[in-house]
Amino acid sequence: MSATSNNNQQYYLRWTRNERYQHWILALSFTVLAITGFALRYPETVWIQPLLLLEEKFALRGWIHRIAALVFVGLGAYHIGYMFFTPRGRTLVKALMPARQDLSDFFQNMRFLLGRRSSPPEFDHFSYMEKVEYWALVWGTVVMAVTGFLLWFEGFALRFLPLWMMEVLTVVHLYEAWLATLAIVIWHFYGVIFNPEVYPLNQSMVDGMMSEEEMRREHGRALARLQEAEAQAEEDEKEATPAAGSGSVA
Repeated sequence: MSATSNNNQQYYLRWTRNERYQHWILALSFTVLAITGFALRYPETVWIQPLLLLEEKFALRGWIHRIAALVFVGLGAYHIGYMFFTPRGRTLVKALMPARQDLSDFFQNMRFLLGRRSSPPEFDHFSYMEKVEYWALVWGTVVMAVTGFLLWFEGFALRFLPLWMMEVLTVVHLYEAWLATLAIVIWHFYGVIFNPEVYPLNQSMVDGMMSEEEMRREHGRALARLQEAEAQAEEDEKEATPAAGSGSVA
């Protein structure tokens, strides 16, 4: 799908409104989880002091953390339904699957970064980096959800798990949280904010669109396929339109 702006710049749909809502709910719930979660482990930090001044103190922190966790997991369940039970979602699932081309793209990109190639490879709808980021999010969500709920319902978990296992779950939950937070702050923020090519912000998660220039730079293979489909559609439309003045005479 494409649209043309007033300056004749061609724009292509990157994210639907539904997908953008999912992203921002994910971002908000993750941020709340990170702040309230690290507050339990590092209560002496400056940024958690406002929570300590509120009534019920850490009890409030715990409830905020649990509510955010329910939103986070609920969004994950909704996302599964969206990806497998909508036409758009199934298209995205197919595009996100690892492929042999990803391995080739990786090595070609490494050659470019090392100065052995004049230009980076053209990526498809999702680059190998975006696929890694997505599946890392899926894996991290599963780990955090399982360990988090077992720690939440500790009394139930201790019926079939030894105490030392609960301590292991606590460590896993903490370090997975650190891994996820660092991945967001260092990797994701650079890609969508601090990368000189998109600074100060990649607008596609705001309005859902990418310009032809952005598509050519970041998803050249997908752009070529879209333009080929558009050209074919225009050709089919011309063939289906009767020539002016033509017709049959009785």
